Amino acid sequence: MKPIMESWRKLLLEEKRRDTKKVAKVVIYNDKNEVLFLKRTDYHKKHAGEWDLPGGHGHEGESIKDTARRETREESNLSLGKLKKVDQLGNTTFFKSKYVDGEIKLSKEHSEFLFRDVKKIKNPDKYEKVAKKVIEKLEND
Repeated sequence: MKPIMESWRKLLLEEKRRDTKKVAKVVIYNDKNEVLFLKRTDYHKKHAGEWDLPGGHGHEGESIKDTARRETREESNLSLGKLKKVDQLGNTTFFKSKYVDGEIKLSKEHSEFLFRDVKKIKNPDKYEKVAKKVIEKLEND
């Protein structure tokens, strides 16, 4: 069993090395103008239990739009239609897209999902605050 675990560990380390500092996040609206949020599990200790938009780090040689599509697919099983860039905060590029249909199936990184009206978030955590700021900017443009 040890050789299999070691091979798995090497594969994960190689995957991690390919990550860049560039991050893509996607504001996905449903027909009620609510936004999709995913809740992080304890699988990754970083940001455990926090709500965030779908997205993540890009890979070397990958466009930021491709990162947005890949990460959304990996985290929620959703394929995105048209993507529109809406904001840039540091290394993070925010896009918006419309949720059309499709069954949401979460990756092991997330435990829950929900669509929420951003205006009704009372005590946002760190990532909800960022999402709220981006969405408010998007709505004011």
